Amino acid sequence: MPTQRTRHMITESDELAACLDKAAKLWPNCKSRTELLRLVIEEGSKALILQADAVKAQRMEALRNLQKIGTGLWPADFDEQRKSEWPE
Repeated sequence: MPTQRTRHMITESDELAACLDKAAKLWPNCKSRTELLRLVIEEGSKALILQADAVKAQRMEALRNLQKIGTGLWPADFDEQRKSEWPE
């Protein structure tokens, strides 16, 4: 079928075959291994999105913690003091 989308060719490894066999038990109405593969990829994509969101949340929390640690290290007028040391 003609399409503008990128196509991928995947060789069914032993691991992928086992995965598709398990997927066939979860989705018995699927008519082909190709359809099972699409569903496995969709479910994997959802899991990756959740994992990426969790990693992002952890990193944001780490940044907030670093910000708290850095609070008060320099005087409030530090920038003005620093600039005053340089001739204009």
